[in-house]
Amino acid sequence: MDGVLDRRLMIEQPRHGYRIAMDTVLLAAAVTAQAGDKVIDFGCGVGGASLCLGWRVADVQITGIELQPELAELARRNVARNPMRSVIRIHQGDVTDLPPELRHSFDHVMMNPPYHDAPRHDVSENTGRRLANAEQEGELAHWIASAAVALKDQGIVTMIHRADRKAEIISLLQTDFGAIDILLLAPKAGAVPKRVIIRAMKAAPLGLVRQRDIILHQADGRYTAEIEQILRHGQSLDFVMT
Repeated sequence: MDGVLDRRLMIEQPRHGYRIAMDTVLLAAAVTAQAGDKVIDFGCGVGGASLCLGWRVADVQITGIELQPELAELARRNVARNPMRSVIRIHQGDVTDLPPELRHSFDHVMMNPPYHDAPRHDVSENTGRRLANAEQEGELAHWIASAAVALKDQGIVTMIHRADRKAEIISLLQTDFGAIDILLLAPKAGAVPKRVIIRAMKAAPLGLVRQRDIILHQADGRYTAEIEQILRHGQSLDFVMT
């Protein structure tokens, strides 16, 4: 059993294979959902991002969708444990093949797609980790297209991915999305960003792409004050410098 948000949430997850990381918490913190909104968590795994969002935003309704049956079952147990059965429901299925009841009905999609191009990277021998992390050809495009199917017009997709694929992601988004905001996550000051969080609105004009950088760690390795508030205390992650 692992604690998240300074042990405000207790989450059961596999000892080996897919496991919650910082990306999970940062993704949930970047979603701008309000009370009454409907959110779908693509590839929800054991429910980490859904639980973080459900803890932060009162009266939000979240649907997690997860391909792997064993992870979907763990997510259901985690929802019950925390408890958030009135807030979160888990659907076992493929995010790229949404059933009719999950189409055109959400205010937000959040997603942490598989990052690595399987032919170009060493992939885990663990099946769960491989499915969660190793991207198949064209998979990212399918996830983004499916996000458009899940959302209402003016709905918002928020995703975390590798920073070196920022331009590709923006290109894929432009078919159905506009009003793109970008957060580049650098491990420390002066370092090359490793992750990017991108937010875009369905059926919005493309307009200007706004971007800011966030530093994750201070020189001594401790989290910056902004990241500490997010990881320890469940604060939101702002796309606009305050």
